[in-house]
Amino acid sequence: MTNSNEKLSVLLVEDNEDDVLIAQRAFKEFKFISAVHVARDGQEALDLLSASGARSGQKPLRPSMILLDITLPLMDGIALLKRLKSDSALRCIPVVMLTTSSRHEDIMRSYENGAASYITKPASLDEFLELARKFEMYWVSVSRLPL
Repeated sequence: MTNSNEKLSVLLVEDNEDDVLIAQRAFKEFKFISAVHVARDGQEALDLLSASGARSGQKPLRPSMILLDITLPLMDGIALLKRLKSDSALRCIPVVMLTTSSRHEDIMRSYENGAASYITKPASLDEFLELARKFEMYWVSVSRLPL
């Protein structure tokens, strides 16, 4: 359970370097995220989250939430979402889709497969900072997380 005194750790699954840098900068600005781990594709995310794929000597990553793009190499975001929600050790981690797509079918498939939220990526740093402010308000002040 998270309250306003606790910070979140996030796994950002994103292959676009510019989007990674913008997200990291925005979350750093508001200081409610203690760590942003980055995976560049769905398979790398699974590796970080699984016992067999964790880097040698490290425990599997257990972030407070996962921010997931849909368009990824090797394993797309919807396929990764399905895998996460079918794994009893991972299904309680909220997955927020953070993607450029605003297609109705992508939104529907995300929610049908267990996404906690669906957000279309902002186009600029200023818009992303505003999103981060709203994100903090909801996920830290209003919502309660299972981790």
